[in-house]
Amino acid sequence: MLVELKNSLSDGQLVTLHKEANQQWQILQNESYLWLKLDQIVQSVMDKRNPNSLTFPHQYPLRGLIDELPADAKVLEFGLGGGSNFRYLKAQKPACDVTIVEKSPLVIEWFTRYFNPNKLNANIVQQDAFNFLMANQQAYQLIVTDLFTAHQSLMSTFCLDYFIQLKASLVKHGLAYINFLPETDFEAEWIKANLTQAGLEVMWGEKIIGFRNWVFLVKRPN
Repeated sequence: MLVELKNSLSDGQLVTLHKEANQQWQILQNESYLWLKLDQIVQSVMDKRNPNSLTFPHQYPLRGLIDELPADAKVLEFGLGGGSNFRYLKAQKPACDVTIVEKSPLVIEWFTRYFNPNKLNANIVQQDAFNFLMANQQAYQLIVTDLFTAHQSLMSTFCLDYFIQLKASLVKHGLAYINFLPETDFEAEWIKANLTQAGLEVMWGEKIIGFRNWVFLVKRPN
């Protein structure tokens, strides 16, 4: 079920608040939804009636990739947020093996406390996504990159080395989903060029209408 931010998330009541350095994290809720905000930007939304659903338009392209996975697929996810990708994935492929890399201990704590109503067993590694990927020796059928790079340039994360190692971390014909919020369309084209130069096939890539998000769906061809 898609969330229309202005209307669906109205009348939100504060559940908890945390300030650290120059960032402010909040969880709010109304009768239907629970959502996570960072510096007034909504990061993740959970439908209380159907917590395994995907609620944002930029998440919908991920469904097709998950449909193609084997039942026992190995999946790597960068960026936990409120855990909506993880909950949906486990609902569709209960036997899949998912590793989630999340830098913020607060996000991990809040997922466990507020955004995991079915008490799913989540293998979460607290680490920077770039550092984890550079040291990775495993191969995955799907890698999901869903990072919000607040107060830093996308280009410092999504450099050519990142995508070269991402390709090396995929099995042959493995898939990857990349969601990001560029400041300009130039950044999106720069990322697409890096994907191609790294030897990854860009199957689909577009800006999500009405949002800043861009999404690329890519494949390791060989």
